[in-house]
Amino acid sequence: MTWLAVKTFFKKCWTWLKHNWKAPLIIVYTIVLWLIFRRKDDAMKVLETRTDSYKNQIDAINKIHDKEIKKKDKILENYGKILADLEEKYKKENLELDQEKKKEIKDLVEKYDEKPDELAKLLAEKYGLEYVE
Repeated sequence: MTWLAVKTFFKKCWTWLKHNWKAPLIIVYTIVLWLIFRRKDDAMKVLETRTDSYKNQIDAINKIHDKEIKKKDKILENYGKILADLEEKYKKENLELDQEKKKEIKDLVEKYDEKPDELAKLLAEKYGLEYVE
């Protein structure tokens, strides 16, 4: 007799669920959301920390990039000045700088970027310029 009562109870529940399925679904949905978001503050802290870390990394990358651009511009400026001086000297002597010499000068300027005195001495020796301290 208990088996029949249990079977009848489950049939009545199934019939009720077929017609009123929205109510239990809303209850289950609410419980799931509560379980997921009950630690919302911790998740927000982690998200904020990751966002701050990302911003700091981007700022550091941008600063390094700016420094590299400034350094490259400085090298190009020095190269332009030295090349202009040498071309002027060679024009006076009716000679022209060829591409190979220009490339060599550019390599020297890049190599001795941190040591301008050594660069000046080397260029003076190599191209017959006058080095003045």
